[in-house]
Amino acid sequence: MNNIKPTAESARRRILQTGLCIMAAWSLPGAAWAEEAVDNTITVTLLGTGSPSPNPDRFSSATLVQAGGLNMLFDAGRGATIRLRQLGIRLGSISPTFITHFHSDHTVGLPDLWMTGYIQTSYAKRSEPMVVIGPSGTKHMADTMRSAFVQDRTIRQADEKGA
Repeated sequence: MNNIKPTAESARRRILQTGLCIMAAWSLPGAAWAEEAVDNTITVTLLGTGSPSPNPDRFSSATLVQAGGLNMLFDAGRGATIRLRQLGIRLGSISPTFITHFHSDHTVGLPDLWMTGYIQTSYAKRSEPMVVIGPSGTKHMADTMRSAFVQDRTIRQADEKGA
């Protein structure tokens, strides 16, 4: 990880260009998720506590922490988006998402949260780039994910312009 902190303007530009933001543990001035807490209430909801095993009764690791008006996700295992929808939490309102480590049962739901979050429906509607914070290697994971879904993004953007 480099030790160079980008300026707020250059970081904002990069966020807007990539659509998926990866940051270290430092905050950027003006970032919506870094603003001061609105109230003192903290709610922790376990969305999944299972293993990599595909079990519909016990989805993989994901924890929703609601504090200061924010919906923060810690890990995005299988089924995270389904559990969020069951709770009535708009996928686009999740920010930031923290990845604790790279086991598949903590990350396999990340592409679903990212891609489904941008669909302009009542359950998604992401209006700002998704913010992901994690250990060294998170940027590489996000870049690879971005590459893996380039065709999906291209087709969806063309479809939306025609709508």
